[in-house]
Amino acid sequence: MGKRGIQYFTLSEIEPRIWFMLTGCNFRCKGCFRPARDGGGTLLSSEETLERAERACIKHYGNIPSKAMITGGEPALDREYLLALVRGLKKKGFKEIVLMSNGYEIGREEKGDYASDLVEAGLTEAHIDIKAFSEDIHIWYTGKSNKPVLNAVRMLNDTGIELLIQTVYMPGIVEAEEIEQIAIFLSSLNHNMKYRINPFAPTFAFEEVSRRPTIEEMEHAYELASKHLPNAIISRSCYREYPTPPPQETWITVYPDLTFKRRTIKDQEEDRISWLSHSKSKPREEILHELTFKRDDFEYRQKLEQVTRSFYPSSSNPNSNKEPRD
Repeated sequence: MGKRGIQYFTLSEIEPRIWFMLTGCNFRCKGCFRPARDGGGTLLSSEETLERAERACIKHYGNIPSKAMITGGEPALDREYLLALVRGLKKKGFKEIVLMSNGYEIGREEKGDYASDLVEAGLTEAHIDIKAFSEDIHIWYTGKSNKPVLNAVRMLNDTGIELLIQTVYMPGIVEAEEIEQIAIFLSSLNHNMKYRINPFAPTFAFEEVSRRPTIEEMEHAYELASKHLPNAIISRSCYREYPTPPPQETWITVYPDLTFKRRTIKDQEEDRISWLSHSKSKPREEILHELTFKRDDFEYRQKLEQVTRSFYPSSSNPNSNKEPRD
């Protein structure tokens, strides 16, 4: 069994839970905004990862929380590592173990029944991104076929696990008609499948492949998807820190050396600026200049917030199950 790069753990003060941020990815999405995509972090075995995560939780919460979220990067790259991590989380008492994945490795036929093995190990929920339904668009955008991704959704659905599918609306690339095709596919597997449509956020995208969709475009995509899936929603996942950022004590970053830090939005921006500067071999000043023309306006965020809140009762928090800010 190999080791995986761990960028950091994230602890929530909204609800006791921990995120595992694994580094490295098999996709090269043109619009990616995740520094974890390109590797780095501290190489740890699954046992070492679990031991440090447990110490972080006990130090902060005083006990093991009920929920663990495994994200990245792409968590499913090393099958044995991921299975051991899930088994270990279950053994330590985590009741909810959630995987966030592009699905590619899970759906590869040569991997066997990876989906069933994950569920048997203790996985309780999976969030899978379907970048595009059209094979040519998917290959152009990610560098990989979407056939294993669609197969992963089939296999995970067959296990009966809690399943959420997500797609990012990218004007000119993945628009309403493409999203409807994904909804039709999902409905053919499970009419009650949960489907989340997210708006593309261009600010820190690796490549400037698209603009942000208008609210009207998002609503049209939802109208088409909801004809096939009653549990389709519009989400502001890519804008989860806006328009009203939660207090900075909401999320705590714990690095593999067990250093704790409350990172501000400014800290997170600096991480992404450094990543873009390093990956593109561009001076930091040039990256900053480019960002001044791509930042999102406050009015758009307000409108998006209003639309997403329409899917939830006033007493609920639409972002309670979303990932923390990177």
